[in-house]
Amino acid sequence: MTRARLTLLALILSVAGAAAQDSDPQPVACETAAMRDWLFANLSAAPVLSGAFEGRVEVTAPAIVTNAELTRARIGFSLRRGDETEAPRIAFVGVTINDMRSHDRYGAGIKTHRKDPGITLFLADVTLRPGWPGWVSYDKTNYDGLTLDAAAALYAQAVTISDWNADAAIDSKADVTQLVHVTISGPGHRPLRLWRPGPHYIVHSNISKPGGGALIWLRDCDRAQLRIFASRFNGVPRLSSEHVSCEAGSDPSIAYLSEDPRTTGEMHPVFAACGDVE
Repeated sequence: MTRARLTLLALILSVAGAAAQDSDPQPVACETAAMRDWLFANLSAAPVLSGAFEGRVEVTAPAIVTNAELTRARIGFSLRRGDETEAPRIAFVGVTINDMRSHDRYGAGIKTHRKDPGITLFLADVTLRPGWPGWVSYDKTNYDGLTLDAAAALYAQAVTISDWNADAAIDSKADVTQLVHVTISGPGHRPLRLWRPGPHYIVHSNISKPGGGALIWLRDCDRAQLRIFASRFNGVPRLSSEHVSCEAGSDPSIAYLSEDPRTTGEMHPVFAACGDVE
């Protein structure tokens, strides 16, 4: 696997852009509430699933999973396409996944499947602390937080994956991955794994890995596009060469934005930027 040679494309390398990365914390509660309202309004006809679950739960699109907790599963929430006349959208709002268990080398807190392609996944106020065994190798500990095979998109707001120690905290084969106020922390193998070119957005997020090493794995660095605003990577505002790992290629396009992309029409309308709130 080659080491990335980063092309650092700043749209505007200005004092304003630097200040955005050191600004006061954004009103996460307001923005998460706005996302929740958007989801319940736009998926108003979808079945709602709530409660405490132990073991695998099959969820068929369209659906909203809310006020839910899941434990002790090899695959937690297993997402499937439903009626072909319905848009395959599934939302998680106020969900916690803890204490996962697996009898073999595979596991994930939330998973989409190759046989059910095209699902769009929304996450708002979701916490994962799976407690998988520590990373050893693919033959022994191929565990993820999210495994998104053949998904259309991931839109995540206020997601926390803590004490991460397994393979990928987020393993996304989605065409689009947009992360806002996402925090990933722990010594696991690769916090963020992106298979598709994107562009992918990382906004007001924090990815940290004690001891250093790769934070983001890209399938093809020569095609990959990352758009970053006001985020931190092991405490610094820009990705270094050791933070990015490439399966193929060596020159990802990484743009450090000077303006919040939620306000420019670049990102999905599910995301709101509340600004200062009294």
